[in-house]
Amino acid sequence: MVPHKLANYRKELPILDEVSQWQLLRQWALSEVYRVLLKTGESRIVKWGGNEMAREAAIYKDLLSPLGLRMPQIYAYCQDAAGGVMIMEDAGEFNLEQQPLAEYFLEAARELARLRVAAADSLRRGELSPEIRNAYTVTSRVFLDQLADLNRSESLNNHPLILQAIEWLPRQLEQLHLEVSLTMVHHDYHAKNLVIQNGRRILAIDWSNAYLSSHLGDLYCLINEADSYAHVSEEEIIHAYWAELGSNLLPMEQLKWQVQIGGLCWLIRSLRWLVYGGTDTIPGSEAWVPDLLADMGKLLEEPSDN
Repeated sequence: MVPHKLANYRKELPILDEVSQWQLLRQWALSEVYRVLLKTGESRIVKWGGNEMAREAAIYKDLLSPLGLRMPQIYAYCQDAAGGVMIMEDAGEFNLEQQPLAEYFLEAARELARLRVAAADSLRRGELSPEIRNAYTVTSRVFLDQLADLNRSESLNNHPLILQAIEWLPRQLEQLHLEVSLTMVHHDYHAKNLVIQNGRRILAIDWSNAYLSSHLGDLYCLINEADSYAHVSEEEIIHAYWAELGSNLLPMEQLKWQVQIGGLCWLIRSLRWLVYGGTDTIPGSEAWVPDLLADMGKLLEEPSDN
């Protein structure tokens, strides 16, 4: 039986009535994901997203495809005022959360390096129109404005860590954008979104939060989960990324500074989303805020040579 959130799309997506088996993978207020088995025996991923979650199909069309990045194939898409539905390739049965092996986390670091280099090269070649590039670029000013928003929020007004970041971060971001090319940021580069393919390659999925920026928050997120899931050290993950880039192209200390600034950018954007409505979207996510603030404190304590 077609799930309730998808029933209104049956006319536009007749493939929904060709499903013989539904397996719920995720169910949030603004997102539902299913692995389905068609009557032909083929499997697909069916994804519904509401509000901001519905932007993923546009990101595939506007960013990933023109930039030549590896992505799941999109077979069909339909959108209305309530949200959007994508019929996607079933890119792999298991993700890193389900099979948290050290070798997969190291490969995810290498894949991230390849992804960022490919996106930066395509952007330098002008593969995106100025309108699309501008629409998806998150500038230093945006991150600083989001910090200011956090400081104005009821829950984080004049929080010492927010005030410290407001004082310290502007010069760091200015330096980052002078030294690091604009590229793709997934912004949810976590184990649950990293699918294992053929036992060796990693494919990033769930691009609904992606944008263009210079920061390395994706590697920061991977470092944290590699340690938590597979006891892979920060040094090992950073070295895998560094070696894939070409270790002679970037001093290790410079890379560690990029991870520090990227982590702060990721935390600022994530905290702002949670404080201004995200806790209503994901049940229980209000418990994430203290941990994210603690992580911000650790990053702000780290020395920086820049």
